[in-house]
Amino acid sequence: MKKHLLTLLMVIFTLPLFAQQGDVVLCEGFFNPWLEEGWDAKGDDWVVWYISNTTFAGCKPHEMQMYPDFNFEGTTRLVTPIVELDKYDFINFQFNHALEATLGEINAQIGIGISQNGEDWESIWEDTLVGSIAQSQYLLTFDMEEWTTKSPQFCLYFKGHGAYVTSWYIDNIIVFASKKNKYGGIDDTDENGFIASASHITTLKGPSAGTITHFSKMRKSRSRFARVVEGRQKKWWQFWK
Repeated sequence: MKKHLLTLLMVIFTLPLFAQQGDVVLCEGFFNPWLEEGWDAKGDDWVVWYISNTTFAGCKPHEMQMYPDFNFEGTTRLVTPIVELDKYDFINFQFNHALEATLGEINAQIGIGISQNGEDWESIWEDTLVGSIAQSQYLLTFDMEEWTTKSPQFCLYFKGHGAYVTSWYIDNIIVFASKKNKYGGIDDTDENGFIASASHITTLKGPSAGTITHFSKMRKSRSRFARVVEGRQKKWWQFWK
């Protein structure tokens, strides 16, 4: 218990000032050179997940690194432990990452999946790769009220050909959970009352460091989860306006 409390405090202290409020139901900073209980790496062969003593995702060592074989083609997942959401209606899913892509046309996607049995996965967010991803922090908000179980597992997944990606670094995975307001909506929702407008991507490194992609358009997918459709760029000093 003390070890998990220390890990939680170490990760929370690294959060930016705009971190979401709510109960922390999952928190993993990969500070140890081994996967904690309940975490797993699943998927097709010819891909390697391991804990690297690096900081490419923008946090303290260690971090998860996905290193696909050149011949890999399929889907591989970094799977979380079961997350208890019995009393909650929505979550804020936050993680840091960076991705190194090779030159040329890329045929791959990254995303977040959800499962109620650890085997059958449904994508709740996906992004098509067009090149390398600079050191960034993603904060995505999902309505969980209509999910068939309140004790799901989540995963961060890569889908595509290993020849296009050198490494994918992931760190500080945190899930905040909360209930809807008295009107039955998520605070700071979009015009459709579906997804929190606070969902955004913060670039942490490179020429665009400090830039925030703050989503201005969201829509429901057929599975009733969020998909990013369009964003607008804001500098950090504009975010509070």
